Amino acid sequence: MKPPQIKPIPFFTSLVIFLGGAFLFLINERVVIPYLDQLGASQLILFLTYISPFALFFIGALYGYGIEGNQWNWKALKTRFRYKPIKGKMWLWTLLFVAVDTASYVLVYKLAFPIVKKIHDAFPTPEIVTSFMNNGETFAGFAVKGNWWLLGLFLLLYFLNVVGEEILWRGYLWPRQELTHGKYTWIVHGLLWTVFHLFAPYNAVMVLPGALFMSYITQKYQNNTIFLISHATLNGIPLIMLIMNIIG
Repeated sequence: MKPPQIKPIPFFTSLVIFLGGAFLFLINERVVIPYLDQLGASQLILFLTYISPFALFFIGALYGYGIEGNQWNWKALKTRFRYKPIKGKMWLWTLLFVAVDTASYVLVYKLAFPIVKKIHDAFPTPEIVTSFMNNGETFAGFAVKGNWWLLGLFLLLYFLNVVGEEILWRGYLWPRQELTHGKYTWIVHGLLWTVFHLFAPYNAVMVLPGALFMSYITQKYQNNTIFLISHATLNGIPLIMLIMNIIG
């Protein structure tokens, strides 16, 4: 058996993949979900449809991992996707990096609010999508208060969103991009990850500084665990809100 080999990925191919991810979400949110809604699909079905692209990311990353000839064990997965343990003082640095990433997202929102609002108003999230997300009273069509099982439903989204994106963008694609772009990978990757968020343009504006910062940190330390923690932290805010709403 030949040892697994990571091959460089051309910039254009990377661009097509990231734009393809954005297009997938765009079609899902603005064509598929509204169509299913017109057919009378329940909000639970609409929610599961909404998270389906994340599942495809997860499957796609594992498919790419497999065709490279990698072994199917936890050690090999962590090595190929560059998930290394964080030890000692590195935890302090990681927490600082996460704080900076989160602060940059909030700061851009605050400082550039007029611009962000104009972009959002010009290209808002479809109402049907916001209707089945947690609004404080209902989630996926079910009353939130006291319904702890909804936490499991949200955790499915949370897992596929964070892990699905991370193992595709950082785990599978990043090492291949690094073979092409070398020390400039963090710039290329950060910009491309921002491009992926163009299906929600207002969000892309807020993501850009943190995307470049965390991409630089990822390249400097050669450890995707840091970006994973930061991504999980930012996306964990709605999780906390849901728990508070369930408690009532």
